[in-house]
Amino acid sequence: MTTISPRERVWRAVRHQTPDCVPWQVGYTVPMQRKLEAYFGTTNLDDALGNHLAKYRARPPVDEIRPGYFRDEFGVVWNRTVDRDIGVVEQYRLTSRSLAGCRFPDPRAPERYAGLPAFIETHRNRFRFSSIGFSLFERAWALRGMVDLMVDMLEAPAFVDELFDALTEYNLAIVEELVKYDLDGILFGDDWGQQRGLLFGAPLWRRFVKPRIARMYAAVKQAGKVVMIHCCGRVQELFPELIELGLDVFNPFQPEVMDPVEMKRQFGDRLAFYGGLSIQKLLPFGTPQQVRDEARRLADAVGRDGGFIIAPSHDMPGDIPAENVAAFVEVMAQAE
Repeated sequence: MTTISPRERVWRAVRHQTPDCVPWQVGYTVPMQRKLEAYFGTTNLDDALGNHLAKYRARPPVDEIRPGYFRDEFGVVWNRTVDRDIGVVEQYRLTSRSLAGCRFPDPRAPERYAGLPAFIETHRNRFRFSSIGFSLFERAWALRGMVDLMVDMLEAPAFVDELFDALTEYNLAIVEELVKYDLDGILFGDDWGQQRGLLFGAPLWRRFVKPRIARMYAAVKQAGKVVMIHCCGRVQELFPELIELGLDVFNPFQPEVMDPVEMKRQFGDRLAFYGGLSIQKLLPFGTPQQVRDEARRLADAVGRDGGFIIAPSHDMPGDIPAENVAAFVEVMAQAE
C-alpha cells in the first residue's frame, strides 16, 4: 500500500474520509521547545515529531522595549517575564470608550507575507495554514481590558460594535492577502470560554461575535480554504451554530471540558476535531505507557471515519516529560 503524505492525511480527515492513519501534531511553548530540542538532539522538531501541519503567523515580531516586556503591533505592552509565549497585558491602549487616536497596524504590509513563499516550499508535504491570533474578542480585550470590555457589552454596545467592526475589517484584509497563497486553511484564535462555560454567555456571543465571524469564515470558504478555530474552554453549546457558519476544524478539543468520543458522536460527521490529549493530566502526570494507551484509544474511537487530528490539547508547557511526547509520537508513527 502506498503511504500518503501528511498533507493528504489531514485533508482526508478534514473531509471526513478515512486516511491510512490518523494524522497527528505536536505543539509546544518556548520552555517545552527547548526541552524537546535537547531530548531529540535537533532544532528541526517538525521532522523529529512527525508533525502533519505547519503554521505561519501573519504578523511582524513584537518589540522588546525592556527586558521581558514587549510591545505588539497594536501598541499593547505585554509582560513576558514569567510566561515567555503570551504574557499578561501591562498597558492597555483603550482607556475610554473611544477609538479616537487608536491606529491599527497595516493588514496589507508586505513584511507580513514576505516569509510565505519559503514557508510553503519548506512544508510542501504538510497541511499549511496561517493563524490570525487574537482575532476578535481576544484582540478587543487586549486593547480595552477584559473586565471593561464585558461591562461595555452591557453599557456601551455601540462602542463594542465599532471596535469589533474595525477588527473584522482588519482581519478580512489579512484573509484577502493570505488566500492568494498556496495555503490549505486559516485558523482564527479567539478564546470565548473557560472550563465551566462561556465567558460572557451565548446571547452576548450571538450579539457581538457571531455576525463578525460569519463574515470572516465566509471569506475563507469562498477562497476554497479550510476554516479552523482555536477556542479554549467549554464552548460546545456553540458547535451547531459554528457548523452552520462554515467551521471545518475545532481546536483544542480539551478532554477536561468535553468528552472526545461523545463530541465525535454528536458532531463528527460535520466538524473535524484537532487535539484531544490532556495537557493538564495525562501528558504531565501519566506514564509513557498511559500516553500510548490513550493515544490508541482516541485514534480508534475518534479517528474512525476521519474527522480527527490527534494532538495535545494545547501548546505543551514545560512541565511535560519529553519521554511522554516521544511515546505519543512513537505510537502514532507505528500506524503509518
